[in-house]
Amino acid sequence: MAQPSILVLEDDEIIRALMVDVLEDFGALVKSFSSADEGMIYLEQGDDPVDLIVSDIQMPGLLNGYDLSRVVAHRWPEVQVVLTSGNTTIASQLGGSVRFLPKPWSTDHLLECVQKALTQQGSSVH
Repeated sequence: MAQPSILVLEDDEIIRALMVDVLEDFGALVKSFSSADEGMIYLEQGDDPVDLIVSDIQMPGLLNGYDLSRVVAHRWPEVQVVLTSGNTTIASQLGGSVRFLPKPWSTDHLLECVQKALTQQGSSVH
């Protein structure tokens, strides 16, 4: 099975580095950026396919993670999205195929959420 391609969008450098390390250790190809704006530029370039986006909701820039997830659902419906935030009340406002990962998360919980999203798409982290 092909390695899943995951886009990590997180403005906190330490959390972003931890996510990247965890996801790479489990076999994913990972690209990461510090804002949804940068992630959108990467997606629009279309150089590499993306299976899954893991994004913080609140980030600097024009787009937040929620805005990005709505654009992705419309333009790239095959791409799964996991949104993360310390504000757990926001989870009830999310719709569609967006999954929510509350902060703080454990590495096991991150991987479980990612695996479920990729399985829904037809891939899996191994």
